[in-house]
Amino acid sequence: MSAIYAPSASIAGTPAKAGPARLAFLLLFPGFFFYQTLIGMGAMSAFLGGYFSVVSIGLFPPLAYMVYVGMKGSGHRVTFTDLHFGFFLSYFFVIVVTNAAFGANTTIVKTHLLSILYFINIYLIFRQTDFSERKTITITLATLLLMSATIFFFSREGSFQPGEFGDPTDPDSVATYQALARSYVLTFVTVICFIRVLAVRLVLSAVAVAALFLNGARSELVATLFLLPMIELYRAKHWLPFLYLLLLVSGLAGIDPKLLANHFPGSRIWELFDLSHSSSANARHELTEHALHTIAENPLLGAYASYPPGGYSHNILSAWVDLGFFGFVYMLFMLSRAAVGLCTHGWLVRPRSGHFLLAWSLMCISLLLLVTAKTFDDMFFGAAMGAYANYRSRKQLREAPDNVEGEGP
Repeated sequence: MSAIYAPSASIAGTPAKAGPARLAFLLLFPGFFFYQTLIGMGAMSAFLGGYFSVVSIGLFPPLAYMVYVGMKGSGHRVTFTDLHFGFFLSYFFVIVVTNAAFGANTTIVKTHLLSILYFINIYLIFRQTDFSERKTITITLATLLLMSATIFFFSREGSFQPGEFGDPTDPDSVATYQALARSYVLTFVTVICFIRVLAVRLVLSAVAVAALFLNGARSELVATLFLLPMIELYRAKHWLPFLYLLLLVSGLAGIDPKLLANHFPGSRIWELFDLSHSSSANARHELTEHALHTIAENPLLGAYASYPPGGYSHNILSAWVDLGFFGFVYMLFMLSRAAVGLCTHGWLVRPRSGHFLLAWSLMCISLLLLVTAKTFDDMFFGAAMGAYANYRSRKQLREAPDNVEGEGP
């Protein structure tokens, strides 16, 4: 399992220690998964509540200090991506605080303030971490396999729901299946993008698809299935293995879902084959209609928190509703700028870069989810922007005249 050994560029452009950011990643995502599984089983009490907010608050000071030290000791400064993302978060914060002062729903205000904190932490983690480092690959791979084994072992009737098969002492603190899937997908992507061996990638991909199927998070499963062919296309040295993969995926897609539904009756995935009977799909359609109505009435400023808690539109239109037209357009600008930059500076470049593949993968997932299933404050957006900034800073460092480029993936 090979990895890049080029200098590790931090937010300030200097070699950075991977340890703190790597530890923060492991605590926020695999740590969240295992904590939630244990409290869902009733193996321990929810002594950290829902975990994510508490741990995020605790991680912010060391992550901020790490960035400060890196900037202080370097002649380089922040990049345009850092500035754009920082401006977006500042604008988001001003909108939330202003509307809170005028009596906006406190539950929604609290949720958005936490979202800003999550964005900062996740951006810094993916901005700083060298996921190509051999030690990082080993740890994240072992963690991914343990997460997969947990899902397989504790699934019941084709469904992995810790709060249902266990006896939690704090059921209100047990996370949803979407939150567990988010942790799993982020861990999987950080591993698969740095694996060179085709056979290993295919095995890990099959394990991940099976685990997400049992988890029941339809959006994350579809995003992963959408992503896997692109990873193989980018990594392919010859077209034949990629053709075989496409034929295999096409063959699996042709299997009658009823044959599997009898063996996995508890899986929510079957709703994908008939969305007209999906209560979730119908509810999301109604919420989108409500968002469009709100936008039509308030096209410039939007209408912050004009919905009950949880009643937001499950797509990027939520940005227009809460942040107004400017916030919506600025978010689209950041995403399109990064996506175009990745297309023009990465796909045809040799040698292949795992850091490019990570940024591209997270960007594709984020765009797909923002169009179909998630709100504008979805964490994949922050991870994608951080990974893009990480890739661009490494690319610029490799292109510097006095830099000696390490081995590419």
